[in-house]
Amino acid sequence: MTRIEKLRAALPENFGAALVQNDAHRFYLTHFRSSAGALLVSETDAVLFVDSRYDEAARKQAQGVRVERMESLYAQLSALLQKADIHHLLVENETSIGTLASLKKGLREAKLKYECSAVLSGAILKLRAQKEESEIAAIRAAQAITDAAFKEICGFIRPGRTEREIAAELEYAMRKRGADGFAFNTIVVSGKNSSMPHGVPTDKPVENGDFITMDFGAKKDGYCSDMTRTVALGEPSSKQREIYELVLDAHNRAKAAARAGMSGRELDGIARDRIAQAGYGDCFGHGLGHSLGIDIHENPRASKGSEDVFPENSLVTIEPGVYLPGEFGVRIENMVLLHDGGCTDLTASPTELIIL
Repeated sequence: MTRIEKLRAALPENFGAALVQNDAHRFYLTHFRSSAGALLVSETDAVLFVDSRYDEAARKQAQGVRVERMESLYAQLSALLQKADIHHLLVENETSIGTLASLKKGLREAKLKYECSAVLSGAILKLRAQKEESEIAAIRAAQAITDAAFKEICGFIRPGRTEREIAAELEYAMRKRGADGFAFNTIVVSGKNSSMPHGVPTDKPVENGDFITMDFGAKKDGYCSDMTRTVALGEPSSKQREIYELVLDAHNRAKAAARAGMSGRELDGIARDRIAQAGYGDCFGHGLGHSLGIDIHENPRASKGSEDVFPENSLVTIEPGVYLPGEFGVRIENMVLLHDGGCTDLTASPTELIIL
């Protein structure tokens, strides 16, 4: 069953047609990446519209669709819809008010009833949550690059290197190992800066006594990886060791319990309760983790308010943290594949404290 066939099966009976313009959704459904285009899926047809930049590549790579060069999109869509006598169009929940207004104006001759709701986007996101073997293989490849880059960066870090230099070297290490790009903006924060979960690398030199937190990931064949490691430069203090061991214990407990069928709230609570019991509950403000794939943040998510349920072959990051403003922070993140009865850790780098 192709992904487009799966989408048809997931949509309401007699749905009419669905218009997919979100880049990530379009890539997922067609296996073809482009920064512009539109996919029209009806009950009997699927047409991918791309401009001249992508025309040749799309005809070679896109799956389950016929490709048409995009000359005047609204006119082409209108002609197709009228020819097929379709009067009901599903559009994505992400569609902006401006885009919807332009769509209605451009397709006015088709006399359509529009449905902009979670029906279409929700169906696609549900399919994307359950990874296929080819997707898992791409994510494994991205994570292998990320693990290798971490091993290399540990040999690069020394007193006097700046956060910005370390971030640049990490990205170079991923690029030269085959990364197509980066899953997100690389985070490297040290010393007092490490108490900021999403801090930005600065020109601050790293120093002996610093904790250095690095959050980074590669992108390979359109799919992301994600990991975080906190390392010590020089001998850590007793408090640094205490907090690191607390975060590691919370991480390990959540990873040991993670499985398909559990809710995001349940998984998050395992790590959160451990940190709260140690008296640092207010220092763990973000969710335990998120799924990922084409996008770095996808559903299902693990957080204290999440009712998401993880299906078989879904992914989640396990990334508890403790952040002490003005002192330091610790976060440890692995990426796991969930299945009935447990999970498989896709991250090879050690989680024990590394002292450089």
